[in-house]
Amino acid sequence: MDEDFFNNELIEGFEQMLDNREYRYYDSEDLVEILEFYIEVNDSEYTKRALDFAEKMHPENIDIKIKRIEYFLTIEDLKKAAKLIKDLKDLAANELDYLLVQARFWGIKNMPRKAISFYEEALQIDDEETDFICNCIGNEYLNLDEVHSALIAFRKALKFNPENDYTFYSIIQCYEEIHNPDECIEFLKDFIDDNPYSEVSWLQLGLLYNHKKMYDEAINALDYVLAINPNSIVGHANKAVSLEELGEYNKAIETLEETLEFDDSPAVTHMKIGELYEKLEKPQKALKAYHIAIKEDPQLDKVWAKAASLYNKLENIEEAEYYIQRAIELNGDSYKYYTDSTYYFLKQMKFEEALKNLSKLVEMKPLVFNTWFAFVETLIAVGEYEEAIAVLLTGALKNFNRAEFFYQLSNVYYITDQDQLGNEALQNALSLDRNLKDSMIEYYPILEEKINQISGNNE
Repeated sequence: MDEDFFNNELIEGFEQMLDNREYRYYDSEDLVEILEFYIEVNDSEYTKRALDFAEKMHPENIDIKIKRIEYFLTIEDLKKAAKLIKDLKDLAANELDYLLVQARFWGIKNMPRKAISFYEEALQIDDEETDFICNCIGNEYLNLDEVHSALIAFRKALKFNPENDYTFYSIIQCYEEIHNPDECIEFLKDFIDDNPYSEVSWLQLGLLYNHKKMYDEAINALDYVLAINPNSIVGHANKAVSLEELGEYNKAIETLEETLEFDDSPAVTHMKIGELYEKLEKPQKALKAYHIAIKEDPQLDKVWAKAASLYNKLENIEEAEYYIQRAIELNGDSYKYYTDSTYYFLKQMKFEEALKNLSKLVEMKPLVFNTWFAFVETLIAVGEYEEAIAVLLTGALKNFNRAEFFYQLSNVYYITDQDQLGNEALQNALSLDRNLKDSMIEYYPILEEKINQISGNNE
């Protein structure tokens, strides 16, 4: 909608008349235009007031009555809409707007085939609305999951109005749903032949080539995007992706840096530059990029986590811990952040903090074996044996019937002088996976003697 749509003298005059409780003559065409405005902006209050006024002034006008149906559809009063549709059948059967409201009515009623039949009837009356009607038909076919039929309708709409972005993206969506990128590429090439300066077409072509790992072709298409619009951030970003996949990390960085001159939100770009510097094994430049990203957008949790990971690689665990905690503060639902944080705590022998995280992690994702194993291991390491038993019995073994947990359980029972329970747990472990015993003995040396005893008793 352009600015003139809202700065409408006709609308302003009408509203002034209503507010001042005046009475002024309007011809039916003006009133229909007023009604169309209020329906378009979804202002049901003013639509009703305008309808009441219009019907008093032109009680027999068919176009106004049809607008009343549109109003009923807008407020989803299908019963009143159906009655008025029936009342107007003989008077408006061949009216374009009447056919369109009928189609819309059946669409709302979730009867897409009936809706399509009215849209197709409407196509026979007026070709000025062809692209709109074909788009409606396409949408109804999508409601039926008949994507190929929808595609035909959308492509017909595009022929009538090649500049309709809605139609264009609907076609792309259809090709995505039928998983046919090759045909979509051919469609885009044909469209570009007729519309060589279509930025969106070149961009979609570049995206598809990237998806198909045809990176040279993607770069070529994206270069056309940038030739048409040098300030296209998405064009630069996707070209950088192509270059990265080709191992051209320096060129990818250069491409991203070009956007910094006109990008109002450059934090993500700086973060990506940091990632590329990491691939170039230039950690200090990567850190600099991450720090700039944080300065640009301190709420971007991902960049705090990226910096944390890099500090860990540089063996600066204290900094890694600080940065991952900031990431967690910003996004407390991230399983990965808590996992990384736990690792940093354990590297620093901060067991209390690690245990708090591990408790959180098993709560977040109770079906991750390694987390339960690490949780129990840490409890054993700090001598929290009763807690380790409780975690094994009420958590780990409830979710997993795994030998590893029975080996852990037997070890803790033996440590706490509960030999009978230890033997039972160890026998369960051996029956589930005897091949693990050597690796488990490395963890828990006490098990070697106990396994030999059990084996001797069984002989």
